[in-house]
Amino acid sequence: GAAMTADEDAEVHRLATELEADSTSGATNDSPLLPGRWRVLYQGKPGGDRTEFFSLESWRKYLSGDGPSPIQNLVSASSTVSRLYQVVELSEGGEAGRINNVVDLSPRAVIAIEAQLVGKPSPSRLGFRFSGGRVLVRTLWNATLNLPYPVPFDLLGDNAKGWLQSDYLSPSLRLSRGNKGSLFVLVPEPQPDDPELEALLQPPPPPPRRAAAA
Repeated sequence: GAAMTADEDAEVHRLATELEADSTSGATNDSPLLPGRWRVLYQGKPGGDRTEFFSLESWRKYLSGDGPSPIQNLVSASSTVSRLYQVVELSEGGEAGRINNVVDLSPRAVIAIEAQLVGKPSPSRLGFRFSGGRVLVRTLWNATLNLPYPVPFDLLGDNAKGWLQSDYLSPSLRLSRGNKGSLFVLVPEPQPDDPELEALLQPPPPPPRRAAAA
């Protein structure tokens, strides 16, 4: 979304709204299509509202709960990013579900921001709370540094909570909207650029699902 014109940005939101209005996806929280790895093709708000790392207004919105993390935006908007993707794991067998937001900077690094699922406010909406993150950096001597993500989520209170609603879901496309107004356009992601780095995430994301035979 960062390199799009205002007209192109508006067209993405218009088409997404049309697909959502005509959707027959039903209660997407219970769909077997939802769990797995999804590549983010687009993320943004109507009108092209941007988050800048050196903007005091961006930090004010983030700390007040009205905007995304400027740190995350600084990383995800970098030209060195290979892929952005979400890994959705629903609650199963007593294990809490989670959403891993992954910035793939392969072969240099992988950044994962984890959110624990904390309920289902509606049939197509997942509640979550950001719980932490990891920065995995590959060194010149082929070792891996495992560092904490530099945001103290425990100190953010309710600002660390949010929700993700998916009103359009198919085997080839997902349209989701976050509690801060962002639209996410995602497609199934077959595999990470660097499986070795991603395997160090605790616990590792599930393997990609296989599409059902026609």
